[in-house]
Amino acid sequence: MSDIMSPPRLLIVSTQPWPFPARLCMALRRAGFHVEGASPPRAYLGRSAAPETWHRLRPWRLLPDLAEAVGAARPDRLIPCDDVSAMLVVALHADPAMRATVEASMGDPGGYRVALSKGAQMALAAEMGLPIPPTLHLPDRAAMDAAIAAGPMPRVLKVDGNWGGEGVAVLRDAAAAGPAWDRLTAPPSLFAAAKRSVRERSVRAIVARREWRPSTPHLQEFSAGIPANRAVLCEGGRVLAGLSVTALETAGASGPATVVRVIDNPVMNATAEAFVARLGLSGFHGFDFMVAPDGAALMLEMNPRVTPICHLSRGDGHGLAAALLAAMGGDAPPVSLPAPGDTIALFPNEWMRDPASSHLRGWHDAPWDDPPLLHASIADMAATERMERVRDRLRRLSSR
Repeated sequence: MSDIMSPPRLLIVSTQPWPFPARLCMALRRAGFHVEGASPPRAYLGRSAAPETWHRLRPWRLLPDLAEAVGAARPDRLIPCDDVSAMLVVALHADPAMRATVEASMGDPGGYRVALSKGAQMALAAEMGLPIPPTLHLPDRAAMDAAIAAGPMPRVLKVDGNWGGEGVAVLRDAAAAGPAWDRLTAPPSLFAAAKRSVRERSVRAIVARREWRPSTPHLQEFSAGIPANRAVLCEGGRVLAGLSVTALETAGASGPATVVRVIDNPVMNATAEAFVARLGLSGFHGFDFMVAPDGAALMLEMNPRVTPICHLSRGDGHGLAAALLAAMGGDAPPVSLPAPGDTIALFPNEWMRDPASSHLRGWHDAPWDDPPLLHASIADMAATERMERVRDRLRRLSSR
């Protein structure tokens, strides 16, 4: 552990080109931690001013590079920010020298298998009697066809190993089931991986295609309502603090939220607390829900890592970062989370969805305290716009 006079040490781990790991990194530094980062070079964490030291993760040797980063950073806790990062952190548990750090970061190792599998999560939630949509686990295509024939429709087909809505297909009718199964259960095509690598300016997607492994899909009944999320900070199976939001705007029909409204939903709170206690979780975790107009909330899945709202705090205060510092015995500032009713435009999601959005004139969560991250985000958005113009020009030429 850290010397008593020095701040606790954290290592933020990110393998995806997302900005929120850098946002949480800055929030943790402001709360009083020593924070280092580990990510591929093109990830925003490596292009931000937030980490005090940055460690490179090469997409083709993520685990060895992460082990070296842990050795150099000597963290008290590891904080994964995406599903791949969570799997890497759990993989370090096999090393006796890192076992205690991993368990302090993620909780009881007996819960790791369920935490890393969306299908296993739904099976456990059903066993616990938690509010979830009726869910079937599909060993093969024939099982899906039989379930679709039995109804009702629409249904939702899901697979592990995806995020941001990419591993989800809403089946409006039986005809959509076969193509959705083929798309979600097959490895990404080389063309799709190459296109994504160009967009991200990284070979990550091509390497991920090579390492792709099949997972057992599951089929859920479609739940009407508003997408919602609860982010929690927990320690040894106990929720210490949390923040719940509903999505007001999203990037596409099943994509990530771009504008959120803070809520207080007792069902979401109780569901997250029960699941955290059952698995003995520690660290940051996120729970996805669908909330009906009467407030009923169905749990859709859990993310065993940081989510895009974990860094949020009210005004100049400190949010979940302060709760973590207090849990680790530090002299923590008060926890000051956004209040129910607050509406927040998430950066850069809402700007990318609609640059003229009225939500950008309210609480726009832009990284004003991290100019390198702000400039990198703006430069990438401009590059994306140029690529879209080239793509549109090529489409027009090909149609002729």
